[in-house]
Amino acid sequence: MPSLDSAARRLTLLTAFAAATATGKPPDLAAQEQQPQADLPGSYAAGECHAAPFPVQLPALDSVLDSASLATALKSTGADKPVVFGLMLGGLRGAPRVHIIEKKVSGQVADRALQEVDAAIRVAPTDREWVFRLRVEVGPEPTMGLERSEVCAAVPGPRSLQMRTFAVPAESLAQMRREGEEAARRRRSVLHRVLVDAKGQVVVVELAHSSGDASTDEKEADALRRRLFTSTKVDGVAVSAWVDVRGDR
Repeated sequence: MPSLDSAARRLTLLTAFAAATATGKPPDLAAQEQQPQADLPGSYAAGECHAAPFPVQLPALDSVLDSASLATALKSTGADKPVVFGLMLGGLRGAPRVHIIEKKVSGQVADRALQEVDAAIRVAPTDREWVFRLRVEVGPEPTMGLERSEVCAAVPGPRSLQMRTFAVPAESLAQMRREGEEAARRRRSVLHRVLVDAKGQVVVVELAHSSGDASTDEKEADALRRRLFTSTKVDGVAVSAWVDVRGDR
């Protein structure tokens, strides 16, 4: 006769399978689809800009695009000054795969050059995220190379403050000061991970490091849910991403 523990585990598995079957999806796939997804992998310190940490190594230029045919095509565009393109390929979502970051040529010439870059891109692997810049230097023979992109993480907007005026006995001021300093210390120690979409809206707030006080943790999380953010940008293109926000921001 099976034990009560094994019977309970069997009932739990059967319940999960029945729930997934109702949607026509296996249990693990159904669970994955419920997880919020960001355009960028990883998590970034709110408000900081730095070189994109992925891919770990920049790929060879010719594994990304046909540089020989692109060099020939660029000659016909009339591009006679440097142009820098942003490439977002592979498993990345939510952004155009080619865009212009810097240009010293006319808009019409830049658009033609962008079309040639897009046409020269090889099939990108969907199991990895590729984001980098393509710098094209124009001369008798165009030269080009890949550079790391820049990620600027989302920035939380101002807190909503509520001002109240009331009389405080002098003997209570010292106690209030101590309590305020302790509350500020707890806020500084709390850290939340926040998924911010490309429009700056908060999607999910997760506790990454507790202040040691559950009430403070939840108040900070609730405040983050009500704040607007500037979105995370990759070479100027807005994307969704996880950002780390400390309670003193």
